[in-house]
Amino acid sequence: GIHIADASSIVQAESALDKDADRRMATMYLPERKIWMLPPQVAADLGSLSPGERRLAVSLLATISKDAEVVSWEVTPSIIQSRAALSYDTVDARIADQNAPMHRELSSLRVLAKKIKAKRESTGTPNLDRDELSVKVSESGEITVNVLQRSNPARTMIAEFMIFYNAMLAEFCKKNELPAPYRSQKAPDLSDIVAQTPEGLLRWYLTVRKMGPATISTEPGAHAGLGVPAYIQASSPLRRYPDLVIQRQVSHFLKTGEKFYSDEEISSVAQRADMQIREISRMEFDREKYWFLKHLDTERRELERAGEESIHEAYVLDNQPNRAGVMDLVQYPFRVRAALGSEVKPGEVVKLRLHSVDLWRRVGQFVVAAPVSS
Repeated sequence: GIHIADASSIVQAESALDKDADRRMATMYLPERKIWMLPPQVAADLGSLSPGERRLAVSLLATISKDAEVVSWEVTPSIIQSRAALSYDTVDARIADQNAPMHRELSSLRVLAKKIKAKRESTGTPNLDRDELSVKVSESGEITVNVLQRSNPARTMIAEFMIFYNAMLAEFCKKNELPAPYRSQKAPDLSDIVAQTPEGLLRWYLTVRKMGPATISTEPGAHAGLGVPAYIQASSPLRRYPDLVIQRQVSHFLKTGEKFYSDEEISSVAQRADMQIREISRMEFDREKYWFLKHLDTERRELERAGEESIHEAYVLDNQPNRAGVMDLVQYPFRVRAALGSEVKPGEVVKLRLHSVDLWRRVGQFVVAAPVSS
């Protein structure tokens, strides 16, 4: 079973708490702080599946075959008392250690997640997993930079089970004619990219460029990027308002057999959320970029004081005449641009020197130091 705490049982519709969540629309994650959609007392305590606490939840119970086929399933209200809260690192460590607590259970879940992922991708869905940059700033101003491996067991498990939960809730809404904000995406023709480009960062870049944006509608449709016939976002009601709304819709239907929101109300929330969450994402990206560049600039200054240069290897993604080349740093999943010679081709690796950083414009000035390899 997959269990999501029922935030709609705490946040009543049209209450002051609900209206404030509607106004904020989503929790904002900045390197230096978190701006909550709901008060921390709700989001991190009363509304969470804290170990040992009995919480109301909306649960997806499914029987899945060895081939990742869904044999039977149901969505039901539940009361959950979790046994433990495990970090990503803890889960990875326990899967790697045969003598660790819950090793067998976690390993079985990992196998299931891999099968679900393989089934999604068997439909032609591209693998768009990419490592993520994590930038944190302490109260004292210390910057910590990490790279989160999306392919690690724990992150793969969470990603696959959340996609599965959201896809099945979309099927539930579709089956019961419940108005919902379905996310769909058309499938592009990727045959030329697959035929001409080996797996890796360059194929990922070309694929993402060719994928059209997801659209939101109260009419269900296939989501090509995820490889599912219908999809909604309902797995994060404590940090995204549209998820809270659809959870309230589903929870109310499970109790009464009636819908809570009309098509028009769902559409209104979805359209506002789409614009507002895009803006929140842009602000999160800008702040992360600012602090990461500040981190690189601090390193550069320290190296220069020691008489050394700040050198970074970069993977070339695009290089067209009269344009700056597009690259990702090898050490970090971070996009940079620099003038490249016409002889440099996508797929090659070059060495860049960080010349300076303009924090006001959030731009790092890189220049080519030397080519490395193909």
